[in-house]
Amino acid sequence: MNIINLDNIQKGRNAFMGLAILWIILFHYSQILSNTLISPIIEEGYLGVDIFLLLSSFGLCFSLKRDNNYVNFIKRRFKRIIPTWWFVSTFILVFNIVLQKDHPNNIFQIICYYSGVGWWLFHNTDLSGVYYWEWYIPTLLCFYLFAPFLFKLNTKKLSLIFITSIIIALVLSYFIVATTLCISYRRIPVFIYGFLLFRMYSGEIDAKISRMFLCISSIAGLILFVFAISFRFKYGLHFYGFMFALPLLLNICYILLRGLPVRVFSFIGTLTLQLYLIHNIYGHPLRSIMKLIPNRIAAVCVSLILLIVISYVFSIVMSYTIKKLESIAINKADDHPLQR
Repeated sequence: MNIINLDNIQKGRNAFMGLAILWIILFHYSQILSNTLISPIIEEGYLGVDIFLLLSSFGLCFSLKRDNNYVNFIKRRFKRIIPTWWFVSTFILVFNIVLQKDHPNNIFQIICYYSGVGWWLFHNTDLSGVYYWEWYIPTLLCFYLFAPFLFKLNTKKLSLIFITSIIIALVLSYFIVATTLCISYRRIPVFIYGFLLFRMYSGEIDAKISRMFLCISSIAGLILFVFAISFRFKYGLHFYGFMFALPLLLNICYILLRGLPVRVFSFIGTLTLQLYLIHNIYGHPLRSIMKLIPNRIAAVCVSLILLIVISYVFSIVMSYTIKKLESIAINKADDHPLQR
């Protein structure tokens, strides 16, 4: 019996993304939920990012297999992310201006702020709000720029880059290079790993070799992860233990989800971008809710429900706005004299 079935990862991808974003949000509530039964799990919620990146790169391969044109790929990815990200970024910018907090004051700072470049250039400064306001979308956009090139590599070269990326990340972590930026560069291997998993899934790597590799690497990764977490080992070893254990852990989740409302998690998985961005500016409502609902777990549950509802409404509004703007642009292009 093959306990690590990559087909289960594809089938449950949206549900896994839903679970990952909930884990990330709960991680940001970890202080509120401290000293509870679930706090040891919640405290590792930052690993939800690794789940999302693995599933993201794995899913990108299906898109690239249909159309691997670089420009078309970038257009699709950026169209999905940039409008929503820019809208929330502008909201943050206006909010900071009104409250007289740090914000971009010149063209260079504005370009850095809206392009994501500010995170990569000024991550080690205290200028959050001036050059950038969050790290994840700039990281994801950067990874997307290289995704088509990774997809086109043969398996041998991809594997070599994968191993090299782990070694470089560990070396940089050991010498404490760009400490803040480590939350980005430590995630490069897991993004590349998604491409390798797709090679196994699609049969580009021999099935027997794939099964053997997944079995050995998943068990070894799980042992390394537990060891690194238990002894609080530094330099990011637990990231890579968790990464290799993910195929096994996701298959276990797939089996467990059979008895749960999978559609709910899948629905949440379609709102990951909106949930991530909005929850970054959602702290104050949670504090207000906790004043009304003293029970911490109940307050967090109510907060999560409100966050999901707000994100859903926001996704509808953004989708409608984007379609409307596209329609206006098409109509103007049709009316242009040169088009007649």
